[in-house]
Amino acid sequence: MKRVVGVMLLSLIAISGSLKAAETAVHGRLYSHWEYDMTDGADGMNEFGLGRAYVTVKSKLSDFTSVRITSDFRKAKIDDNGKVKARYYVIIKYGYLDWKPSFGKKALKFRFGLQPTPYIDFQNKMWGRRYLSKTVSDLNKFLTSSDAGASLYLALGQKGKFGSLFFGVFNGTSYSSLGDLNKQKDFNFFAKIKPFSNNDDFKKSVIVAQYYKGTQNMLFDDTTLAGDYKNDLVSVGALLAYRGLLHLGMDMNWHTEGAGVGNVDSKESGSSFHGTLFLGEIVKDSKFMSTMNLFGRYDIFDPNTDASNDAEKMFIVGFECNPTKGFKASVNLRNTSFDDNSTTEKQLFVNTLFKF
Repeated sequence: MKRVVGVMLLSLIAISGSLKAAETAVHGRLYSHWEYDMTDGADGMNEFGLGRAYVTVKSKLSDFTSVRITSDFRKAKIDDNGKVKARYYVIIKYGYLDWKPSFGKKALKFRFGLQPTPYIDFQNKMWGRRYLSKTVSDLNKFLTSSDAGASLYLALGQKGKFGSLFFGVFNGTSYSSLGDLNKQKDFNFFAKIKPFSNNDDFKKSVIVAQYYKGTQNMLFDDTTLAGDYKNDLVSVGALLAYRGLLHLGMDMNWHTEGAGVGNVDSKESGSSFHGTLFLGEIVKDSKFMSTMNLFGRYDIFDPNTDASNDAEKMFIVGFECNPTKGFKASVNLRNTSFDDNSTTEKQLFVNTLFKF
């Protein structure tokens, strides 16, 4: 019943928005895949799957205000007994109001509600293939990709030509688990710089960085100091984009969690490096090749930087086709190895993205 009510509410919002708002748009994304497991002992296991489906409603209420609501259709929940509670269920990923005050001269924006955390959002854009895999910090739960709070954006240069600055205050929870268990709030500083905005060859290049400071989402009694259970994250990323030919990106993260008074902090790190070669810039006379690119990505996740032989390394290599607007497809191989000599995981994927 809750799922039905959620879908009905979203539909009503879209319809009423279309009638009343000055400008209303509905967008959607669908991630689907086929996976063939080539890991030793998998015995040819393969499956078709629907990863995620998003439906977004955006309404421009005035020249200064707008609203966004995004529903997230996700895979089945599993309870503590291993039983499926729901095959697909719906939650709200984004639900926020944007206000661009007139005194801000189009450079200032305030955002209130359930909203994206900016570093993961921008890394998804630089990686460009969220339908294949999350970014390294999102994949390893360093930080949620959406949280409830209030934030401020400041564009640098006209229409953000030179980048942007961000400051946000968040609950420190997650869009999939909204309950804030304490009075503490988390603070997020983010910067995006476009160092070559006036250079036609490298104008899409960008540098991003964040500092996230907060506490873990847990109950604190009168004798427990929240600072003993800190949740801090430092991240640095970049994209070097040479014309429409070659993109090289990186994403580096250092995460610290406090373990309580008298205990050593837990520290983990995650780094990702990726590259894309656009074949259309090499074979310019071929319409087919203009839709193709080759890509690779290499991740290193270290769950305990003070220990050795516990890192995980994931490598993805494949080709991608974008034959028409609103559709992408990729064939890719993935290899995940473990420093503790656990069995190396190998998969062949066919991933697709449909959007409107």
